[in-house]
Amino acid sequence: MHHVAVHRVLALGLFASLMFGTATAHAGRTHFGWLYGTEVVPERGTEFETWILEENKKGDDQSDETGFWWGLVFAVTPHLELAITTEAEYEKSRVEEGDVHFTQWGGDVRYRPQSPDPIDAGPITTLFRVGVKRRIEDRAGIRGELDVVASYTTGRVFVAVDAGAIFDRSPDQREIELRPGAGVSVRAHEDLRLGVETFGELVAKGDGTSWMVVGPTVSLTHGRFWGAATYGIGLFGVRDAPRLTFGAAL
Repeated sequence: MHHVAVHRVLALGLFASLMFGTATAHAGRTHFGWLYGTEVVPERGTEFETWILEENKKGDDQSDETGFWWGLVFAVTPHLELAITTEAEYEKSRVEEGDVHFTQWGGDVRYRPQSPDPIDAGPITTLFRVGVKRRIEDRAGIRGELDVVASYTTGRVFVAVDAGAIFDRSPDQREIELRPGAGVSVRAHEDLRLGVETFGELVAKGDGTSWMVVGPTVSLTHGRFWGAATYGIGLFGVRDAPRLTFGAAL
């Protein structure tokens, strides 16, 4: 019993250190639920990141979708980071029963040209992201992802624009989807921020449903933990699309 108690104390201590440690984690990777941030992991640092998102009553089929994303993100240089990712999904509509299954896995390369130091970087920063994903169920399917993110900081205000796109390729079809987003976040108290963001998925080629949302967002940085949540209210194509994004420095 003594050894079990010791192991439990050590496990709780490790968890508390990861989630609520007092060491600076250079956290706040993004202040928005749907948008990528312009920060990168500090050199020789590693983070575990998670997304949980929903798209409710989407399109004519009134489909409901819940997506999960897990990624291990680590710094290669002060300007460059890599991510290894896995994704799962649940989807149900009027015409199809839902089930939970892994959908794809892959990796990201993210590059920030500016200095990681906010003072040296200045008010305007950018991030360029390229991702490649392998489809699990469609063995010949592959997805490419691109994002160009720019942010501007002045005082307590942070503004971000994310211009993204995805390219799906399989033997039977080609799909292109644009993913524009923008947001404004204001520091309300220390590491708590409040704001608003908009995001959309616009089908440029292939099947699918175009949609866009806008809604409030909140973000928090605490020790080694950072997180952001938004409740996107549908402008067209979907009823609502909430999303939670969070991570912890390892």
